[in-house]
Amino acid sequence: MILSRHLESQGYQVDAVTTGLEAIEELSKADYNVIIMDVYLPQMNGYEAAMRIRELGSNKANTPIIALTSSTNERDKKICLEAGMNDYIIKSDENDDLFNCLEGYQQKLLAQSNKKIS
Repeated sequence: MILSRHLESQGYQVDAVTTGLEAIEELSKADYNVIIMDVYLPQMNGYEAAMRIRELGSNKANTPIIALTSSTNERDKKICLEAGMNDYIIKSDENDDLFNCLEGYQQKLLAQSNKKIS
């Protein structure tokens, strides 16, 4: 909840869920620009949820997924990327790395929308 409030205070719209299953369910209902996925979730962990998202039969399977975790283990990073996550961010109090990563995706979205207009 703290991260959700921090993201919202920076102007991001947030739909928070508590499990990997809920993440997949919400993605089936709406389009998202980016998914921030905790690795350690109840019922279905972030790795499995990412793999299932990548198996979806629509363009939703291409939604960028950012792994957000407290683990600094290189093995965990490798597992996240192999599961289909696009980025791996280590949690911090300020979450500067996360905001920098989100800014990169925001710039890509703006560039894509500008191409469609011209």
